[in-house]
Amino acid sequence: MDKLWQSFLVNIKREKLLVVANLVIMTVTFLVLGMFLNIITLSQTALRSLEEQAQLTVYFRDEFLEDQILNMKSELETDERVMEVKYVSKDDAFKIFTEINKDQPVLLESISRNILPASLEIKTKELADLSGMVSELEGREGVEEVKFYKEVIERFIAWSNAVYLIGLVLAVLFVIVSYAIVVVTIRLTISSKGSELEVLKLVGASDKYVKAPLVFQGTFFGFISAMVSSALLALLSWGGVSYGILPSKVALFFIPGVKLETVIYIVVLVFVLILSGVLLGFIGSSVAVKKYLKY
Repeated sequence: MDKLWQSFLVNIKREKLLVVANLVIMTVTFLVLGMFLNIITLSQTALRSLEEQAQLTVYFRDEFLEDQILNMKSELETDERVMEVKYVSKDDAFKIFTEINKDQPVLLESISRNILPASLEIKTKELADLSGMVSELEGREGVEEVKFYKEVIERFIAWSNAVYLIGLVLAVLFVIVSYAIVVVTIRLTISSKGSELEVLKLVGASDKYVKAPLVFQGTFFGFISAMVSSALLALLSWGGVSYGILPSKVALFFIPGVKLETVIYIVVLVFVLILSGVLLGFIGSSVAVKKYLKY
């Protein structure tokens, strides 16, 4: 192990500028990758929160009886798309209106208890199902109006998808660049040590003895870069949680319906980035050694 480490240090001293460039680019790569994962996680958390709160409201005509509304409520509750249906009577609607406008006595005096319609507040399991239900309910008997903030929800979904796509493209691009840098670094190291490697083979050195320092170099670069970027991201994320900028729980975009404590998510993120760094460095250096080491 000592010889492996000494050989690694010699390689670094010979290619100082390239080593610095390698570490900087790989660190930026994992920062971008980590920020991409954070942005996706936060957008999915916001989307889940919106899904939990988004609803459509069905207002009924005065002549439509309460029993008829409750029958419709029971029918909607059997729909697989529906998560929750809440009945708001005329009295309930007036109480809500009074609470919202309690600082406007003149307005309250001008509104009678029976002027506000009864309604059903419907929440679906998926945001996409709300639009379909609007068209179905608008033609139903007794329905006066269906309110649904379609544009706001659709814009948010479009924004979330755009963020995901842009982040994914940037992350892939930086990973490719970082991989290329690892390969180039190992290739230049091999070129600068060409005669030395040939001598080692002539005196009976094994392939493992010759290749191990080069593979270790790439793997170590990946590990250090991932550690630095992980530390920065962890500090930023922890600060965000401490100051209330980030939520205490986040949704996992690859596991529907699951939320993690943000602190646990940070630990998982650090582990994923470090593992990615080690794998990227190991694969890049192994490919470079296999492709360019000729003796």
